[in-house]
Amino acid sequence: MLSDKISSLFSLLQCNNTDIARHAGCSSSNISHLRTGNREPKPESRTVAVFVEGVYRYADYENLLPVLCELCGAKELTHDCVIPALTGWLYDTDATFLPPHTSAPKSKLKKELRRQTFGEHLDAAMTTLELTNSQLATLLNIDASLVSRYRSGIHSPHGNEKLSMELIDLLINRTKHLGKTDEMATLIGSDSLTAEALSEWLYGLSMEDSTEFAQLLLRSLEEFTPVQGLPTAAPELPPLDIAERYWGSDGLRNAVIRFLIEAAAGGDELLLYSDEPMEWLSGDPAYFSLWASLMIKCVKNGVHIRIIHNMDRDPREMVSAINGWLPLYISGMIEPYVFRKEQDARFCHTVFLRSGGACIHGMFPSGTGEGRWYDYITNDRQLAALDESYRSMLTFADPFLKTYTTTMNKEYHKMLTEESHIKDFLLQTPPVYTMPEELLKSMLTRAGLENKKKTEAMSVYHKLRKHFLQLLKNGPVNMVLFPEDPTPVVNSSLDQMDQAIPYTSEEYAEHINAIIDLVNDERNFHLTLLPVAPFHDLQIVTMEESVAVLRRQEPYAAFVFNNASLQQSVSNYIDRLISMHATDRATTVEMLRERIV
Repeated sequence: MLSDKISSLFSLLQCNNTDIARHAGCSSSNISHLRTGNREPKPESRTVAVFVEGVYRYADYENLLPVLCELCGAKELTHDCVIPALTGWLYDTDATFLPPHTSAPKSKLKKELRRQTFGEHLDAAMTTLELTNSQLATLLNIDASLVSRYRSGIHSPHGNEKLSMELIDLLINRTKHLGKTDEMATLIGSDSLTAEALSEWLYGLSMEDSTEFAQLLLRSLEEFTPVQGLPTAAPELPPLDIAERYWGSDGLRNAVIRFLIEAAAGGDELLLYSDEPMEWLSGDPAYFSLWASLMIKCVKNGVHIRIIHNMDRDPREMVSAINGWLPLYISGMIEPYVFRKEQDARFCHTVFLRSGGACIHGMFPSGTGEGRWYDYITNDRQLAALDESYRSMLTFADPFLKTYTTTMNKEYHKMLTEESHIKDFLLQTPPVYTMPEELLKSMLTRAGLENKKKTEAMSVYHKLRKHFLQLLKNGPVNMVLFPEDPTPVVNSSLDQMDQAIPYTSEEYAEHINAIIDLVNDERNFHLTLLPVAPFHDLQIVTMEESVAVLRRQEPYAAFVFNNASLQQSVSNYIDRLISMHATDRATTVEMLRERIV
């Protein structure tokens, strides 16, 4: 019977009458009549057409079209394929076999995430304690916009232990001052208000741990400046400590200074690897500044550097290490790698090798402390053996990062348009390839670009537009856009990286209307509009096992990280944003239209 089929369908899609009625644009009582068997219309009736359309739209919104296709035997996810297949399945008298549940509906996941998000808990606490964003920002000595991002769930202080604890202390002191201890204890579901209980409520239930690496790295890339960590003037070099063996952290620091001074003068290739804790480098700002200046001197003198990064570190330590290397990455003289499998945690191994020149080498049990030592090797035979060993290690490592500067934008475009598994776009402005071709032509003409520049821009547009449409044929594509800029521009750092053209109001409206058409017509296009911008100067693209992060401020660059763990962390972060802020297509269209009123 039809009612039995509908009950099975609802069980599989985890929906109810109201869910389908909302997407079908009818009363839930109409759906109820079908589900209970009070009404059994013919397959070609308008009632069935409205019902099937509602089921399709619900499945599309909830990312359950693959499940629906498996149930009814549709060959493709398209509207024209699914609708007749689903109608036929509803009236098929054969026994019903439901495919296994493969995923939860997006809206159900959204509710689950929101129950467990730091942002919602912080919002509840601030409301109870009558705290505004600006007040909390002043008390914590942070920017009010960051509090806004915390409160809306865009960011969290995970990974910043000092700030996390300061927030707990502040909330408890504020609670006591207002005499709301019992009220706050009730809010957090505890018999009494303690720092431990409040911390567990605010942070412990968060699902953000898997995004910690992503958030730390993305903020680091946004805040990076070319002179970060570098002295304003060349530091004075300490007297060289010449020895065959160096002990402890101070010894390693001295050995590295000697090593880099010799390397900068020699112009050879450096082969670097260390899996020991990085405190010897990052723990002393003055030493880090000296190290960075010597590394940059090496690069300027033509020294090519290969480094195998250790991805098994704590996310904060890993991001700190990457941050220290950013000025060098932009030089294009660095080849970074990561191992394909986890390290042996029982030992630490350090190899800083200048082929044919010298090597700092240490191998010792983990936790040795200051009793460890490093040999400074200059013997040709030993250096040859260490060189061979390092290059053998490289066979077990994969490239980690490719940096594209503004002079390499053609290479970046080529890489991007050859990637067939792009999953997410997190963007500050609607990308150029979502606008009509004639609109871009007219804007380039209005901007007064010379013909050669216009031709180059249109060539890039055609390639990216073709690639984007192909992605939509391949499967779902998520695009997440920041709030509207007060004065929107076509800033094509994702596309041409060197042009920013202000819209007229008519041009902006035409572009937004083109995006509305995509939302309405492209079932694989999923657009999410954020209430708060998570970043000011970054754009992000996630691919199958890599992620591209583009800076929209000097120094302009695209960092493409080829690492599955990092890609997953960034993808989880974007998924969390989508789960919290995605709306159905009709609501998304309404929100877009509000941008052009």
